[in-house]
Amino acid sequence: MPKTALTEEEKLNLSKKKLLFNRYVEPGRLCLIEYGPYAGKLCFIVDIITITRVIVDGAGITGVPKTIMPIKRLKLLKQRVKINANSRTGLLRKEVNKSKVLEAFSKSNLGKKMMIKQKRDLATDYERFQIYYANKQLKKKMNLIKSQKKGQAQKTKA
Repeated sequence: MPKTALTEEEKLNLSKKKLLFNRYVEPGRLCLIEYGPYAGKLCFIVDIITITRVIVDGAGITGVPKTIMPIKRLKLLKQRVKINANSRTGLLRKEVNKSKVLEAFSKSNLGKKMMIKQKRDLATDYERFQIYYANKQLKKKMNLIKSQKKGQAQKTKA
């Protein structure tokens, strides 16, 4: 059976469907470095060299200098800054400050998790003990409430 051309309505429905993949390797894309000396830091793709390598820059904000990095070491994030390929660090910094991309990232789930992990890593031994003790007390109260509810449920059944 030959394929027929799509009607205007079908084309409109196809264009409204959400794409499965929308985080492309492109200049201005915010990335998280997952491996190497800058692991755990954020950077922006400045230019694409080959299929497997890009030039990244931290815009003087995140502590990552302008360097060549394999794409396998990067996690592409949702946020993006509108810059041209091969932009300089100063221009990138202006665009980042203007678009407030890092603030948007800190409000995302991954950004919140990274902040919690950073606080946990910077905690002193005594602060870790306080957290442990508070969690222990909370679990104790929760188990007490749970056992009381269980006892009430058994009384109503009898």
